[in-house]
Amino acid sequence: MKSHKPFLIILLFGISFPEQNRSLRTTLVVSEQSPLMNEAESLAESIGGSIIYQGLETDKDVALAELALRQTDMVVVVPDNPLEKISNNEQAKLMIYHNEVDPFQSAYIESVGRIYTNEVNNRILTSLTREGRESLQENLIGTLSGSNESLPALDSVDSRVLVRPFIPEVSGLSEMKFTPVGFLTPAVIILLLQHLSVTFAALSIVRESRSGIMELFRVAPLTPFETLLSKYFSYLIFNILIAALLTALIVWGMGIPMLGQWADYSLALISVIVTSLGVGFLISLISNTEIQAVQYSMLFLLMSVFFSGFFLDLRLMWEPMKVLAWSLPATYGIKMLHDVMLRGYSIPLLVSLGLAAIGVVLFIVNYLLLRRKMTT
Repeated sequence: MKSHKPFLIILLFGISFPEQNRSLRTTLVVSEQSPLMNEAESLAESIGGSIIYQGLETDKDVALAELALRQTDMVVVVPDNPLEKISNNEQAKLMIYHNEVDPFQSAYIESVGRIYTNEVNNRILTSLTREGRESLQENLIGTLSGSNESLPALDSVDSRVLVRPFIPEVSGLSEMKFTPVGFLTPAVIILLLQHLSVTFAALSIVRESRSGIMELFRVAPLTPFETLLSKYFSYLIFNILIAALLTALIVWGMGIPMLGQWADYSLALISVIVTSLGVGFLISLISNTEIQAVQYSMLFLLMSVFFSGFFLDLRLMWEPMKVLAWSLPATYGIKMLHDVMLRGYSIPLLVSLGLAAIGVVLFIVNYLLLRRKMTT
């Protein structure tokens, strides 16, 4: 095998992520009586590439439900009566909600939230500032309340509150905040199990072919289907034991939380193991030597590390390259474990069906290759 292939994978990785940040689909929640409805909406539409304005919602619960379903990335709740807070010498809060468990994406949303809040403050001050503190107060009252009649004076309000009337408060739908180690642990489980499954399976058939055992299979009363199925089953049992040990170490040893159902967790791991075994058997059937099989296995691991979403969020990936990402079992496994372990969700149906389809295709291809090997 030529040595340039690992560098080609790294080159593709560099091409696949042209952007470091993504635009956040944003929904505003503003009550119909709020004097800031027009201001907040126009600002969201003009803030730039960080925000994609998806519309205005008057019901906070509806907006948060859309956020939970991942129909939007960020929900900004504008306070109903910010003047009341400001007149009490307090800054009004823009509540910003997200549905991220990735600490890096959470930090990015917090940064965008600060930018949006600063733009709100700057827009208010730019449009309202006049010479003199009293004029500023009068205009600020009129903007934040829609009227400057029968309102409390702001003489006692701190100047820092007047020039920065709004501050962001960012929170996630999940009550737990994960460290980078806690977030990456499910991905590490998947990558380890995938690599072990691929490597063990990749060495099985090629080793039997070179040692002469395949000749015994040809004269034995076993069909290629029975031979392949028995290999799947034996390696599946072995890798399930490894998965159980890894799970015990990570959940009870390291204290990584399990928020979902154990049945969903087990199904996700078994699906990844079976599909990875299919990849390994395919490598074994097309390899001529054990060294070649090991090299192919390592290349597959390298691809999985770079393109499965382990390093960078797949939402940042160049769209054409996502075809490669979603051809890897690890991509599906990482997605499922993040949802099950860190969010407490069930396994996404489309993700599980996609992984199952890859596993079925690999089994059929492996069966056809093994049948040809055993009959020729």
